[in-house]
Amino acid sequence: MTYQFPARESLPPVKLTWYEGLRAPRPLELEDGRRMGNVEGGSLFKGAKGKLVAGVYGEDPRLIPESRMKEYKLPSKTIPRVEGSHEQDWVRACKAGKRAGADFEYSGLLTEICLLGNVAKRVDARIEWDGPNMKVTNLPEANKYIRTTYRDGWKL
Repeated sequence: MTYQFPARESLPPVKLTWYEGLRAPRPLELEDGRRMGNVEGGSLFKGAKGKLVAGVYGEDPRLIPESRMKEYKLPSKTIPRVEGSHEQDWVRACKAGKRAGADFEYSGLLTEICLLGNVAKRVDARIEWDGPNMKVTNLPEANKYIRTTYRDGWKL
């Protein structure tokens, strides 16, 4: 599945390709015998200067081939780290009145992306999404998977 995100502000357009299952294409730069990601899956980031692999939740990021990683100097940490689980972080944020590491502004959009993949699978077609209006614009019949019509007497 491929997502195309348009350029916004000073950021360029982004292409995201999502693979499911056990046979995602193996990058040529990944040495034989090395796993891409971890037992749960993984991520591959392709940039203008190289490629990076990580676990399914972004853990243990490594430039590939490993020789690139050995050449790389890690920057100092400037983003606060989440201690414990994301659930604990959410509770801490609520109690302290601070922003969580993966607040709803971030996680809501990520969830929207994942769920749109399910919609595209259900209709077995390419869909174009209008996020602000929460609707598929090129395939109106796909919108039945966006919102539920509740029976009389039931609503959220």
